[in-house]
Amino acid sequence: MRKILFTVLLAAAAAGCHKFDSDKMEAALESAVNAPAGPRYAADRWSTMQAIYRDRNFEPIWLQREHPRATARGLVEALTRADDQGLRMRDYDLAGLRKSLENAYRKGGTTMQELADLDLRLTSLYLDYGKDLLTGRLDPAAVDTGWYIKSRRAAVDSTLRAAIRAPNFEHMVAPLLPKQPDYAALVKALEQYRAIASDGGWPDVPAGPPLAPGISSERVAALRVRLAATGDIAPSDTIPAGASASFDATVAAGVRRFQARHGLDTTGVVDRATLAALNVPVQTRIRQIELNLERLRWLPPDLGPRYVLVNIPDYRLHAYDGGRDVLTMRVVVGSEYGHATPVFADTLSEVVFRPTWNVPRDITNEEVIPMVRKDPDYLAQHHYELVRGNSAEPIDPRSIDWNDVDTNKLDFRVRQQPGDDNSLGRVKFLFPNQFDVYMHDTPARTLFGRNARALSHGCVRLEHPDRFAGYVLQGESAWTSERIQQAMTADSTRNVRVKRAVPVYIVYLTAFATDGVLQFRHDPYGTDGRAIGKIGNPAPDAALDSARVALQKFFKS
Repeated sequence: MRKILFTVLLAAAAAGCHKFDSDKMEAALESAVNAPAGPRYAADRWSTMQAIYRDRNFEPIWLQREHPRATARGLVEALTRADDQGLRMRDYDLAGLRKSLENAYRKGGTTMQELADLDLRLTSLYLDYGKDLLTGRLDPAAVDTGWYIKSRRAAVDSTLRAAIRAPNFEHMVAPLLPKQPDYAALVKALEQYRAIASDGGWPDVPAGPPLAPGISSERVAALRVRLAATGDIAPSDTIPAGASASFDATVAAGVRRFQARHGLDTTGVVDRATLAALNVPVQTRIRQIELNLERLRWLPPDLGPRYVLVNIPDYRLHAYDGGRDVLTMRVVVGSEYGHATPVFADTLSEVVFRPTWNVPRDITNEEVIPMVRKDPDYLAQHHYELVRGNSAEPIDPRSIDWNDVDTNKLDFRVRQQPGDDNSLGRVKFLFPNQFDVYMHDTPARTLFGRNARALSHGCVRLEHPDRFAGYVLQGESAWTSERIQQAMTADSTRNVRVKRAVPVYIVYLTAFATDGVLQFRHDPYGTDGRAIGKIGNPAPDAALDSARVALQKFFKS
């Protein structure tokens, strides 16, 4: 259907062509561009368009002689296929474009001003489409209140002005697309999942006891069909609906693959969590892919050759160097209730070995003081001490009446001395930010064995802090792996400034790709549902069909 609409639009441009006078066209564009903004274009949009045409001495961008340029063909095709990028075709004024085509190529002649109007409208549509590719359809702050990575909106106009100078549409669009490999993989996955939806989706696996190797039932037959729908087993391994099927090694391998792709324990057994993930409808997965395409557009277009990325729903850290993933590990992130880790970006600039922990006020009030009231020796047992103001000298905790402490007016703070039981572990990594969030070691090593690890107070705890220190201090000859181990077990604190500052991106992606394989993750902070509601659904096919019919009728008249 979209192909028909695209063909109709281009046919319009060719059907009513008249002699094209380049000088007169440039004069018409100059006259139009130098006029005040009309009601069609907002003032900031008109200012950008004026700059674009003045950059090229009012040469038309999309039209030439008797035919539109190939760039116009590329633009119209992109607009009619905007949903392929997880965008919305309805966001672009194709009805207005049809009207301009109608004016510019109607039978009985046309004017240079009408052709200029068409060129201007195509430019405005390009800017609409380009802005959406560069920064997303929506402002992230309006969609996700926990997202603090700055978008590229400030640089949109300059980027578009540069991109539109390219000789062909492919090069006009290339600088606007996110460079992360996940983006292209998700675009491909979106096409695949829409094809699955067009074929009727996948069947639910009926509820019941866990499914494990050796079981034969109709539920296993439904499981085979479900796994085949998303390529977790081959289509040849399915069983006709209603038949009984055995849970053999092929099914077990398919279940483990599915579990790995969904961040579940890879047991090969269909337990309650696996069944719930299997029965998520295909339309929900499509919306999830669209949302995460939008999230990728909210990120910088190119994260650089060397950076650290923490994906909160995946509970994993990836460290890149030279564009390659050179280190990955499990992490513990903030819990959902009151301690969610924010989505933000900053620069890692300092490593602190054997750190002191200045306990945040909320943790002091909610956790430390209640424990001291139960056990007067709690502070000493955990190497906590009390200090006032900027003083380094501790005060005697016995001088405080803990049962009469006003937690709203504390005149002391709690800090934990360096040691093996320090909550920050043996090393922390600082990237100064407004949230006071950083990465650190932890003595609670068993937490990394859990599948869901939203368990911290907001900071990011690292499974392998020694390896991460090696990555951060790479290239500094003094910091060998042996030296790092010594610093992590020393008696005193040591602060090390990082010579090669490392960008850190803490992101929230519930759909992404690993080595080209589509992954889904549980939404630990519950942001997907709210965000999907604000992004909205694609326009129904009936609306697209109506536009197609109207355009066909125009070209036959």
